[in-house]
Amino acid sequence: MEAALPRHAAWRELAPAGAPGRDLALWSAPRADITLARVSQRLRFHQFVIDLAARELRDGERLLQLSPKIFDCIAYLLENRERAVGRDELMAAVWGRADTADSQLGQAMLKARRALGDSGEAQHTIRTVAGFGYRWIADVQEIEGSAEAPPPRDVAEDVVAAEPADVEVAAAHAAPQVGARPRWIAYGVAAVALLAVLAFGAWHRQRQQTPASSAAAAAVPAAAPDTIVVLPARVDAGAEFAWLRLGVMEFVATRLRAAGQVVAPSENVVSALRAGGDPEQLPAAARAVLKPRYLVVPSARRTDHGWIVGLELQDRDKAAREVSANGDDAIAAARAASERLLDLLGRKQAGAANEAAQLPSQELLSRIDAALLADDLDSARRLLQAAPPEQRRTPQLRLRLAQVEAGAGRFEVADTELQRLLADVPPETDPVLRASIAGSRGAMLIRLGKASEAETVLTGSLQVLDGRGDPALLGKMHMRRGVARALQGKADEAMADFAQSRIAMQLAGDALGLAQIDLNEGALSGVRNHPADALESFQRAERQFERFGISSEWVTALTNQVVAHRTLLQPVQALAVSQRSLSLLGKLPSPDLEHLLKLRRAQAFADNGRWSDADMLLGELARVIDPLREAELAALNASERALLELARGRAAEAFALTEPTVEKLTAPEFASARSEAWFLAIRALHAQGRLDEAGRQVPRYLAWAAASGNTNFTIHAQLAEAEQVAAERRYADADRRYEEALRAANAQNVPADIADVAESWAVSLIARGELIRAAPVVGQLARFAEHDFGSALLQVRLYHALGQNEAWRSALEHARALAMERPIPAELAKPPVTVKIGSTTADAAR
Repeated sequence: MEAALPRHAAWRELAPAGAPGRDLALWSAPRADITLARVSQRLRFHQFVIDLAARELRDGERLLQLSPKIFDCIAYLLENRERAVGRDELMAAVWGRADTADSQLGQAMLKARRALGDSGEAQHTIRTVAGFGYRWIADVQEIEGSAEAPPPRDVAEDVVAAEPADVEVAAAHAAPQVGARPRWIAYGVAAVALLAVLAFGAWHRQRQQTPASSAAAAAVPAAAPDTIVVLPARVDAGAEFAWLRLGVMEFVATRLRAAGQVVAPSENVVSALRAGGDPEQLPAAARAVLKPRYLVVPSARRTDHGWIVGLELQDRDKAAREVSANGDDAIAAARAASERLLDLLGRKQAGAANEAAQLPSQELLSRIDAALLADDLDSARRLLQAAPPEQRRTPQLRLRLAQVEAGAGRFEVADTELQRLLADVPPETDPVLRASIAGSRGAMLIRLGKASEAETVLTGSLQVLDGRGDPALLGKMHMRRGVARALQGKADEAMADFAQSRIAMQLAGDALGLAQIDLNEGALSGVRNHPADALESFQRAERQFERFGISSEWVTALTNQVVAHRTLLQPVQALAVSQRSLSLLGKLPSPDLEHLLKLRRAQAFADNGRWSDADMLLGELARVIDPLREAELAALNASERALLELARGRAAEAFALTEPTVEKLTAPEFASARSEAWFLAIRALHAQGRLDEAGRQVPRYLAWAAASGNTNFTIHAQLAEAEQVAAERRYADADRRYEEALRAANAQNVPADIADVAESWAVSLIARGELIRAAPVVGQLARFAEHDFGSALLQVRLYHALGQNEAWRSALEHARALAMERPIPAELAKPPVTVKIGSTTADAAR
């Protein structure tokens, strides 16, 4: 019996790790989302040991404190030590864009060399390649085994942490799961970080769409109609006051928010600034992306007698009014100017007792917040360390210390400090501050893989708020809890949280948060087998992330659209989306995301019959994917190659590609990749006539799929069992199993799954001459035959067996138009013989 080529696709479940201050996203994304599971890799050079997975560098026994960018520069050069790395390549890999200022890269390399005891003169570790870039030249040894994690230290003793980087769930950057026919799709609900984009691996073609009504979502405005956007300040003072540019922005935004104004989060503004590039164009960019009612343009000027802070209020027609105030320092002047602006707006002022006594600590907080907004963890850490001991012990500074630790990837250290903070800030003293701490701890727990504990903490946080707090905080809490619930398979509860988060973020004017909600809802919709809804969500997210220029989430939205189109049996549209994603090559923050982008494009090529193009990309990926650090991507790439080998009749090669994934990638986060590989391995055994071996694998696969609770795994395991029983010529039993699998696929109503089962069963029935029974099975795929080659070829097979010349000829012509490099069996290209059909069988010309 000829088996139909399986269709596989995986929703991106990995989400890229979010920058400090950004929230979790379910994706997709690298996790986000997005990112891929990493196996600890430790290397030794000189007296240093670096753990790439733990993101730690030690000089002997001393743990060095490095900012993420400096660590990434060192790690990227180390990982590519066999060659010179160009400056543009290094900037694209570390900063996500190749047009980073040369001075910024130069400063980063200066700090990297200094950390390694190297210098531009000595160059004993990193060599400058004149006119090109840099090369790692120190001898490196790989260390076997994993390093023990150092015991948690008392963070409050030395540094203060900023609010932990928010996890973004993607259902994924957004990991990936199988791909070409059988179509496995896995949309990730993880943190974009949904760093769990690895967590949900439903194996259809990537599904990421909104379970909530897409029509309702589209009807809701992108932001509240009265949103205010505060821009970075124009500062007329010495270089030592450069921090005021973002510090005054955040201070004024916080004051307006405290008085009940709807103010877009500063992270939105900074992202718009980075996307626009030219600071002079920021007002226009902010209007285009954030669509506010008002823009506030601050200015700060130092005089002989103190400071003058001005706040220019611009409405949608660009009509401007301005207030200003004097002060002994910039923050005092900004406070007074904010009060006058509130008077101008006719709103109550944000009163606070004893504010004068708080000025020194408020200036420190503003400087730290400015450093965090600029992603300058080194400066934030230095400010925290230099603060007087009594200020370092305040909850506000301890919270920022935890944020710094989280931004540096030290999630366990951050979580330890957040636990201590919760013990020191009871709900009755400051419920909003406590909720913020608990919410930040929930984000850390998600990153640490403790979704159930995160849900408990976040639920407590929301109960403490009890409707208090600004909408932005409530939106983050619900998004994080939604991610935690999604990772536990609580889809309905997660969707309810996302819906509440959407409302809160609309009220808060948080356009970025709304885009992350679209990603998360899309991932969850994909997991719930609603690929059309997922597709709409990903398309909305793509538009927003493109405006902001956030490449990791942008590529997650695009790659998940590829999965959604593949799941819907729309190969042409999948290829078109993958073509759009090419504009992000060279701009992504990590190689993982670039590899995912190329894998999705290879799958789209294969679905459109462009096997040579798919081969080229898959071969390239096989050479560059790190099988330890990118274990899931390596497995998915191997499965895609196995699909093509099976289609070409090279079953032994297909089995060799998939068997290692089945036997070695047994961790739960690799479930989607393993399920696809298992299914393909069994088919490869059938194709080689190794039925006994396949017969031993099928019960294992069935038991594993049933234990997973994943419907898609179960459908394909049932299909594998039906094919095994049919291969053993127990046709009555095989038909019962086929019927059960098709009933389950129809209940899910996912086109890719229906096609997988229906094609296999119909081919079996036609081969046995059961044409009357085969006809309605083939008929289920008639709606897909216009664009899907497998469904079109199945019609050719049925009409040929029935001896229907005209119908066969028309179907054959259509299949040839879709085929490209896919072969059409020679016997189907010969005209059929018209025969009389009996009650159950027919003899067609062979």
